[in-house]
This record gives sequence, structure tokens and C-alpha cells, in this order.
Amino acid sequence: MPARRYINLPHVTVIVILVLLLMASCRRPTVAQVTANSRLVELVPIDVDPKRPERRNFGSLTLLSAFQLVSKGNRFGGLSGLAISADEKLYAVSDRGYWLSASMLLDPNHGLKDLVKWRIAPILTTTKTPVNGKLRDAEALAQARDGSFLVAFEGFHRIWRYSAQPNTFDSTPAYVPIPTAVAHAPRNGGIEALATLPDGRLLIIAEELENADGSVKAWVIDEGQFTELSYLPAKGFRVTDCAALNNGDVLVLERRYVPFGIFSSRVTLVKGSSFRPGAKLTGKELLKLEQPLAVENFEGIAAQQTSNGTVIFIVSDNNYSRFQQTLLLQFLLPDAGD
Repeated sequence: MPARRYINLPHVTVIVILVLLLMASCRRPTVAQVTANSRLVELVPIDVDPKRPERRNFGSLTLLSAFQLVSKGNRFGGLSGLAISADEKLYAVSDRGYWLSASMLLDPNHGLKDLVKWRIAPILTTTKTPVNGKLRDAEALAQARDGSFLVAFEGFHRIWRYSAQPNTFDSTPAYVPIPTAVAHAPRNGGIEALATLPDGRLLIIAEELENADGSVKAWVIDEGQFTELSYLPAKGFRVTDCAALNNGDVLVLERRYVPFGIFSSRVTLVKGSSFRPGAKLTGKELLKLEQPLAVENFEGIAAQQTSNGTVIFIVSDNNYSRFQQTLLLQFLLPDAGD
């Protein structure tokens, strides 16, 4: 999301500013390691639980890796959508209108060791020009069965479909039909979550298009037909992304923000059998991150099936702010019965 929504430092005393700087510095001890000869993006290992660095169990998930992504490039940041392809590549979109991709280097247990061969490029419009203004706020990313990529945008609410690799970054997008009701969402509260279900249908969840009961509107899109659902996040939380699993279940990422940059995040699991017309979806909590754990403005989630279970990545949107960080956390959800 745009920085102004979450980074709104009030005109208070110098003491408050110093406290914020101190909080940021406590979690940035290794930024100085990035040199003039560094790669586009450096991965700096972090401890998710600073008090128990050896801890690996978090809720129902097992931690595989945790990194801060550091770059001197002024285009890097604002990561709001995430996808993992079958060829072990990570793809992301930023809310300033950029594509990002990198190849993953994994250990034998599918833990991330490094991201290499980074590429950053402008997201293109239907006229082959870089997105800008109200067109650039990319908030969600999903890959379809045919390899094409779907990007959901706020500002001018829409979904555009881009070609499969290797032509994705250079391709001209095509519009994907969406419900007309999405146009009534706040400028920065439209389609925040997007997933491709195993049967090819799309699931979209709005951030701030609320129903009277506090749930937010959601739809399943099937070849231009829209089935309306709703999703009920935890109190004080908003949906920031979702990802479909091979069995039809869906992971939903939620985020709560309170002033002075204090975030909490949740990952829930919604059963695929719940996706019926008019259903109010609620998820089973798998993970909850709160301070003093390493928590940030997590806005992207992606899932990948492996021989050990489902690998889950979550990434944070730093809003291009010096007071925030881009964190990439990787967890394992063991298969049922393991």
C-alpha cells in the first residue's frame, strides 16, 4: 500500500522520533555489510524470535529461513504481491509499478539459501508504456495454470493478465473481467488478495469493501461469471494477500497496524470446500507474528508444494520508507498426518 496510509509520523517531540529510529536500528545491524560492489539485492539472515534465535516452531508452521532484503537500488521495495513458479523462481510486484524476479537457491530441505539473478523492470500498460499515477499500485500477484501472470491493482481497480515467461515483463496486458462492485471500493482498499485455484478459477478478496457484519467482499471468478462470497478477518486485521494450495485450500495473509509502526500479522487456512455462493469464509490460524517477533508490513504470500509439505513465503512492503524493512520469511506447513 502507499506509504501515506501506514507511515504517518505525527508532529510530536524529538524523543518520539528518536525512539522510532532506535527501534529501526535494533533490527538493522547488518545493513552496513552492503558494499559498493554488492549485488542488486542482498539477503541478510535475521532471527524471527530474537530472544530465542534457535526457535523453529511458530504456530502450526516450521521456520525454514528468514531474511531482510537490502538494496541500494531506488526501485527496490514496496513488495505487495508474491508468486513462486515451478522453475524455482520468485516473482513479485511493487506498489510503485515494478516487476521483480530472482532465482532461488535451496538446500536439500527446500530452505532458501539465496536469491540470485535479480531482475527489476517496469510493469507495462496496455499501450506498452510503464504504469504510473493511479495505474501503478500493484497489490497482488498470481500465476495461472498456463504460466501467465495475473496482477491486481488498486487506485484504478483492475486485474491485468501478462504473458508467461520469458515474455512476462515485456508483454502487453489483457483485462480480466471483475465484478462492477469493486469500483465502489476505496481507492486504496480494492483487490488486495488474488489466487488461482487449482481448477483455474480466480479468488479475489477486497481490503476495505466491507459488509455490515465486518466481513469484506470476495468473489470467485469463473470465465467472466462472478460468485460473491465474504471473508471475515480477525478483529482489527485486514486482508493483504492469499495463495491457493494444490488441494484447493487457500492461505490468507492478514495484517494489523497501529500507530508508530507497530504491526501484527496472521496466516490462516480456508478449506476449499468452503467456497460456496454466499459463504462467509473464516480461516484457521496457522501463524501469528507480533512484537517482539520479527514482524513488518507483510503484504505478499506464496505457496509451493514440496515432498516435505507446503512451503510458504511471506514478504513485507517497506513502503519505500527508511523506517521499515523488506522481510522475507519462509515456513513449512507439513502435510496432514505428518
